Amino acid sequence: MLSSELRTKYLEFFESKGHLIHASDSLVPDDPSLLYTSAGMVQFKPYFVGERVPPSKRITTCQKCLRTDDVDEVGDAVHHTFFEMLGNFSFGDYFKREAITWAWEFLTDVLKINPEHLWTSVYLDDDEAADVWINEIGFPADRVVRLGEDKNYWPANAPSKGPNGPCGPCNEIFLDVTPELGPPEDPTWAIAHDGNRFVEIWNLVFTQYDRQEDGSMKPLPAKNIDTGMGLERTIAVLQGTKTDYETDLFLPIIKQVEKLSGKTYGESEELDVPMRVIADHARAAVFAIADGVMPSNVGRGYVLRRVIRNAIVKGRKLGLRKSFLAGIVPTVVEIMGGVYHEIADRQPYVEKVISSEEEKFRRTLESGLQRLEDQIEAAVSSNAVLAGDVAFTLYDTYGFPFELTKEIAAERNITVDEEGFRAAMEEQRKRAKEASGIPAALFGEGGSAILELEKTIEPTEFVGYEKLEADGVVQAILKAGELVLIAEEGDEIEIVTDVTPFYAETGGQVGDTGEIASDSANLEVTDTIKASRFFFHNAKVKSGSISVGDSVRLKVDTARRMAIARNHTATHLLHAALRKVLGEHALQAGSVVEPNRLRFDFSHFQALTHEESRRIEDEVNTMILADLPASTTITNVDEARKMGAIALFGEKYGEKVRVVKMGDISTELCGGTHLERSSQVGFFKLLSESSIGAGLRRVEAVTGEAAINYVHDLEDQLQKTADALGTNQAELVSTAERLAQSARDAQKEIEKLKAKGAAETAGELAESAQEAEGVKYVTATIPTVDVPTLQKLADGIADKLKSGVVVLAGVADGKVLFIGKVTSDLVGKGFHAGNILREVAKVAGGGGGGKPEFAQAGAKDPNKVDEALAKAAEMVRSQAEA
Repeated sequence: MLSSELRTKYLEFFESKGHLIHASDSLVPDDPSLLYTSAGMVQFKPYFVGERVPPSKRITTCQKCLRTDDVDEVGDAVHHTFFEMLGNFSFGDYFKREAITWAWEFLTDVLKINPEHLWTSVYLDDDEAADVWINEIGFPADRVVRLGEDKNYWPANAPSKGPNGPCGPCNEIFLDVTPELGPPEDPTWAIAHDGNRFVEIWNLVFTQYDRQEDGSMKPLPAKNIDTGMGLERTIAVLQGTKTDYETDLFLPIIKQVEKLSGKTYGESEELDVPMRVIADHARAAVFAIADGVMPSNVGRGYVLRRVIRNAIVKGRKLGLRKSFLAGIVPTVVEIMGGVYHEIADRQPYVEKVISSEEEKFRRTLESGLQRLEDQIEAAVSSNAVLAGDVAFTLYDTYGFPFELTKEIAAERNITVDEEGFRAAMEEQRKRAKEASGIPAALFGEGGSAILELEKTIEPTEFVGYEKLEADGVVQAILKAGELVLIAEEGDEIEIVTDVTPFYAETGGQVGDTGEIASDSANLEVTDTIKASRFFFHNAKVKSGSISVGDSVRLKVDTARRMAIARNHTATHLLHAALRKVLGEHALQAGSVVEPNRLRFDFSHFQALTHEESRRIEDEVNTMILADLPASTTITNVDEARKMGAIALFGEKYGEKVRVVKMGDISTELCGGTHLERSSQVGFFKLLSESSIGAGLRRVEAVTGEAAINYVHDLEDQLQKTADALGTNQAELVSTAERLAQSARDAQKEIEKLKAKGAAETAGELAESAQEAEGVKYVTATIPTVDVPTLQKLADGIADKLKSGVVVLAGVADGKVLFIGKVTSDLVGKGFHAGNILREVAKVAGGGGGGKPEFAQAGAKDPNKVDEALAKAAEMVRSQAEA
């Protein structure tokens, strides 16, 4: 049976049962909560919840779907991103009996599947479905298994934590593809977990609830049926293929991949898996693009980009180094275009989009993969994870979807720090929004101001490596995002000159500040940034007026530039020291260089010890004292690498690069400003070390005058501490140790007194216990919210009572804390501390709970404590009398 026949037979079968054949919906659903249509029922959600009236109470469809939940498993026998879902639906008409018996009839009478090879699973307490199978159909009871909500409820886990919307128990039908092995030893486990042997071919969902936002289950206006039969899996069963990919839905695509790659399918799993992935992803891309999705970095466009790029990477394993994916589109259209006319109608457009996306990715693919491989090697040697910011750089610079990086890393048993990736993504968003200082018009509206400048003026010439003053001509002035010809006193502007000594923020080094002066104006430069090929000086006109075409004198703040240079040169020395002390894996992952501090991120997989920090600091200061000469060389990347230069991960390099050497200690590619000799750093002092993600550490440090000021501050704090303790700095440690020991001794004495007081109080409260039907209980207010004290007191009362319930309210400084205790004999009779405290705390505006034996809860209103304790007493009496 061909796939087209199965599609037709299914629809015609249910049409004979009174169903309306309904067209497939778009992959782009009319549902803001979903990126893609992921199931047959998506388009019918309004009918299920009673918001709209369906055209028929019975509908059948063949729905195109796209999911990426199992994308990592695509390439095995049965998983796909794009697939077709055959479905029959009932909106308040028939229910379980008809859905099950018709499924049985279609499988055994129409498709002629051997009934002895079928199994089924029902939800744990769905006796109704089990009864239909066993007593009406006559299905063997030992082939009906019961599974929990993670397997037999749709959506999964809906009763406890699933998504909002229609849901209900489901009944899955499986085919045993290797029945010759005999019955499994544990059928329940086998059906739930052995997907290679027991292939799910149909899922019957008995939709009867609407899950609310608060998790409650509201009965739907009518009980509904939502079934789904995977076309790909079912046709594989009918055609007797080992996997879905040998069926007529995929095999022609596989053959086209063979033709393009020169490889043969079936020779090895190593080649078969990438061929399957390409075949699957090509189908997904064709259908998504035909439905109007474009590759992008957000939403459904990101999913599409990820699918296309993953297929391209898999192609490399087949030797496909040139663009190939668009060449598969005609084959997909040939197979599917007769049913889904939109892919045939839009075939040229689909090919163009895929070709463009592939060309775009290939421009960075090789360099990106090499970067990733380098980082994976570093992670492998350190038995660690791939840093999140590395994954972000691959995403941001080389176009690698995060999931693609994860998959490639997983092939080497390396995990990727997802939290660090998300943090880097958020940091980039903040930088894009806050850091530039250039009006939004430069980047909004298509970057209109920059586009205009690119048409009319030459790029800015930077001369700031050689000198800190230069003469230039004003090329452009921007005010409030608009290009203007003149700026007056008080105006805040961005000014572009033909030449500048001002360094623009790049590579972590902040932009220069200083002055710009003309014959008629004086400007204060507060920052310098680069956009496109131009240096923008953020400035305020202090006096006079300045116009486009004016000759100006540009002066960088020399002291500030020198402080920045100290910190930048120090980062190179620090990088060398880290690699020497910690190992070659300690690679720079980012930096910030400012006049008053430096921040340096690097790959390392545990916190620095005090000894390591001291060694690193000493190494840097040794390099400073060595008075190493600094030199710069302009060359190409290949020559720079021959010189031993470290290319920082994530940086983009042009044809020419700048190599900065510090003696024989450090050689790096760097465009920043530096000192002439290492001794000019003066003094280096580490301030802090912390984690910023798995496998990524951050240190902060100061140099020069800032380092001296830091030491002075430490000395001042030491003196103030010594004065406060009545000693001198030389005896500060011994004095502190003596006082700390005295404090510990005093605390021990306090704890003894507390324990004694608690024991006495416990005895008094136990003697005042009330009783209801033989159940003793104590409720009391205690003037403390110290948890250990209240716990000890509750335990003490319970010990005195032997059998009873204790509810204490700790009240102090406007805070309220309830502690509940139930002795074990009463727990056996149904008393539950957690349940009692949950209700008690509500009275005082709080909440909490816990176990049957012990619980605690907080509250907000001390004035309601008496009422709350009365509630506790009432609950105990009520349960005792029940």
